Amino acid sequence: MAASGYSDLREKLKSMTPHRDEERDKYVDGASNGSGKGRKRKFRESDDDDCEHSDDSTELREQEARRVRSSIQQRSIFTPEECALIEEKIDDVVAQGEAGLYREHTVDRAPLRNKYFFGEGYTYGSQLEKRGPGQERLYRKGEVDEIPSWVHELVIKRLVSSGVIPEGFVNSAVINDYQPGGCIVSHVDPLHIFARPIVSVSFFSDSALCFGCRFQFKPIRVSEPVFVLPVRRGSVTVLSGYAADDITHCIRPQDIKQRRAGHHP
Repeated sequence: MAASGYSDLREKLKSMTPHRDEERDKYVDGASNGSGKGRKRKFRESDDDDCEHSDDSTELREQEARRVRSSIQQRSIFTPEECALIEEKIDDVVAQGEAGLYREHTVDRAPLRNKYFFGEGYTYGSQLEKRGPGQERLYRKGEVDEIPSWVHELVIKRLVSSGVIPEGFVNSAVINDYQPGGCIVSHVDPLHIFARPIVSVSFFSDSALCFGCRFQFKPIRVSEPVFVLPVRRGSVTVLSGYAADDITHCIRPQDIKQRRAGHHP
């Protein structure tokens, strides 16, 4: 999460009409559908439809995959030694969370995935009074802990010195700690909360980020992605344009084979 010409993200929220119809219409089915901006898929996943329009569907998917790939940058920045040091710090965060040393809204627990908000935190998913994109809200200032000094020293400064982000871009850091089989459902990072580009770094193990999936539950099932991006330990992934705004991304349960931490400054 990063500022975008505002000293405080609350100023940005106050400058916007919170429940604009066009904001709601940007996405089709929010967390469950793959594409956004009011565009419904021009293909379906039924066998009959695939048989009748397989060539068109394949071409549409390939076009969309190219658009996703062209709006992603990825670099391997952190050495194995740097990863190991950062991973020790993440373990410290987990231990402090288990000990109850953080403020109430710093830690958000879910099955096989814990989320740690620093600097800023926000409501999402089942926490929302009204469901759907654009309904996410920042917690009041002080309801989550400040960004730890090690995040500034070991992660943010490295991203700045490598030219990934400019100085002063980051005012929030989120750590997602996944256990094997953990996931995060298809979503677009809220446009009214997250400045672009979306920057994340990966630790503990390799994984994958998938675009354009649809989730179903009980039991959990995930449709075929439009595009699969391998995410290596120590790599930084930068989403902008189409990949950030116009298609959902997710992490599937089958892509978390070992513990993995995604650091979202």
